[in-house]
Amino acid sequence: MAAATAHKTQSDMNADADGPGGAVVPARSREGSPVAGDFVPSALGTREHWDAVYERELRTFQEYGDTGEIWFGEESMNRLIRWMQKQKIPLDAAVLDIGTGNGVFLVELV
Repeated sequence: MAAATAHKTQSDMNADADGPGGAVVPARSREGSPVAGDFVPSALGTREHWDAVYERELRTFQEYGDTGEIWFGEESMNRLIRWMQKQKIPLDAAVLDIGTGNGVFLVELV
């Protein structure tokens, strides 16, 4: 069976390219696509930038007790907490908070 699928005919490949309702979907052109040299590096893509941001957040918290900006808005955070309470998620449940801000959401869960 593997040998049969390894040698596809042109009609098999055309059938694979069929879109919804059997319409043939044209191949994407690379014309107009960005070239590697077209991108300008951003500070947001450097570890140094984010190390400095997190250092500043930590310093602000240590000096003033201010947790900083709630990145997605307080109402969004509260809505998620209310949803978790409604779902009766155990207080000792593990929560993985990936890339969602400065951690203030996790502080609110405690």
